[in-house]
Amino acid sequence: MNPTGIVSFGTVILGGFADRTFTVQNTAGGTVSGAASASAPFSIVSGSPFSLVGAGASQTVTVRFTPTLPLTTATTVSFTASGGTISRIVTGSTPGLTPPTVASTTPTSGSTYSTTTPLVPLGGVAASAVGVTRVTWVNNRGGSGTAIGRTAWTVPGIVLTVTAWDTAGSTAEASVTVTLTGTAFTFTDDPLTPRRTIIQAVHLMELRAAIDLTRLQRGLTTFAWTDPTLTPGSTPVKAAHLTELRTALDQAYQAAGRLRPTYTDAVPQPGIAVIKATHLSEIRAAVLALQ
Repeated sequence: MNPTGIVSFGTVILGGFADRTFTVQNTAGGTVSGAASASAPFSIVSGSPFSLVGAGASQTVTVRFTPTLPLTTATTVSFTASGGTISRIVTGSTPGLTPPTVASTTPTSGSTYSTTTPLVPLGGVAASAVGVTRVTWVNNRGGSGTAIGRTAWTVPGIVLTVTAWDTAGSTAEASVTVTLTGTAFTFTDDPLTPRRTIIQAVHLMELRAAIDLTRLQRGLTTFAWTDPTLTPGSTPVKAAHLTELRTALDQAYQAAGRLRPTYTDAVPQPGIAVIKATHLSEIRAAVLALQ
């Protein structure tokens, strides 16, 4: 039987496997029948049982090493036929579990960042020897979600902590403290021109961020937005998005002891109302008026 010495399966990470082949041969003539056996974390995946007819007949047996724990092990694979047994020593190892890594690279690779805009996309990288399954984010105001991507990820908005998860359930964290400097908000496409400016996801995301900050300044929590992440080119803008902007801002006005703003098309009808530049311009002006 080949091979004749110790057979090494090398180093295999958790979640992976390695195969090695053994060849059994009939050297006596006639029919030789038998089977191979191995104990975990080794197993027989093909070629057993076998029946070898005639001298020189051979069969390939495949043995697999599938570790489930960090270890270094040695055992035997046994081949039994015609009342006899031949064994081969097999070895394999699995390194200790290494936690994944995660780091932010955009807009900074440092631990702090200052900006004058309330909307700060955060991006970075994550890695794991056993594969990254997801990257999640959380901030200190109750917001949370799942980042877009795994090994290369992005998160819209102001984020404080991101966590990478791998297939073994291990985690790693990276934090960025974002400080908003100045009180005046700036907006994309300012001013919005009626019948000319196309309403985009960024227009609503900027207003959400500005309103949430305004709410926090007045002791309110951030608003529970429908479709928390508006993805450009795929998330349709709904009447509910406009209604929520108004509701969230009205609550900030109430907390500040101010009269609530008045709006064009006071009650947008779902499926009927079309969000206009005028609607968003009114909310922008109301946000700035509360600063």
